[in-house]
Amino acid sequence: MTTDSFTQAIEPSRPPRQTNWVLVSLYGFALIWVAIVLAFSIFQPIKVLPRVSLAPGFVFTNQDGDRRTSEDYRGKLAVYSFTYADCKDRCIQTTPQMQSLRNALDLAPAMAVGVTLATITVNPEKDMNESWSQFAAPYLVNSKSKIPWDFLTGDPTRTRYIVGGGFSVFYQKDAAEVVSKLDPRFVLVDGWGIIRAEYRSELLDVSLVMRDIAYLEEEIRNSKGVARFAYEAAHLFRCYP
Repeated sequence: MTTDSFTQAIEPSRPPRQTNWVLVSLYGFALIWVAIVLAFSIFQPIKVLPRVSLAPGFVFTNQDGDRRTSEDYRGKLAVYSFTYADCKDRCIQTTPQMQSLRNALDLAPAMAVGVTLATITVNPEKDMNESWSQFAAPYLVNSKSKIPWDFLTGDPTRTRYIVGGGFSVFYQKDAAEVVSKLDPRFVLVDGWGIIRAEYRSELLDVSLVMRDIAYLEEEIRNSKGVARFAYEAAHLFRCYP
């Protein structure tokens, strides 16, 4: 065996340069990904509202007798509340709080996305047609408001599934079909029909709802093109306010 052959035999083989570049690229990509993860986890440069669950589909009738479905609210932000016309001493009437939210929305700067309000009765057996319209009338006297507001009623069985099951609103009725308990709740749904915020409180914090609407408007306005991946990362790393 010659000297050159012996030297080649004992020297370790060297990986091709192309392999080195592949490894460097992989390490670089991993470092960039780690930096992104740390940035979103620690600094949270983008704030988003959580995607809680899919809102239920429905078919109702509003105070004017017009048919309303969940599809009518697609592409808009919708705030839902739940009550009934005879909600007086036995429960907390949330409708005036929805009116306060409507007033705040009217005073807010113009938004790129539409906002609508919807109040659903949990006692459609009694709140039908004229009686429900009479209940809604005092809250709709402001004809100059730019915020649509539907007072919805419909089939009792479907209402039970939609309100109790889909929106997870707890209420009870006695043997005489009188509502004996209703937990106050407000729900914010985005234009894709996804529940983004739930407010389980006797007193609605209007400023909090306005803040959440602003978050959603910013997400809708900016999550296009490459920026969409940044917002998806914010959801992935739970960058919630």
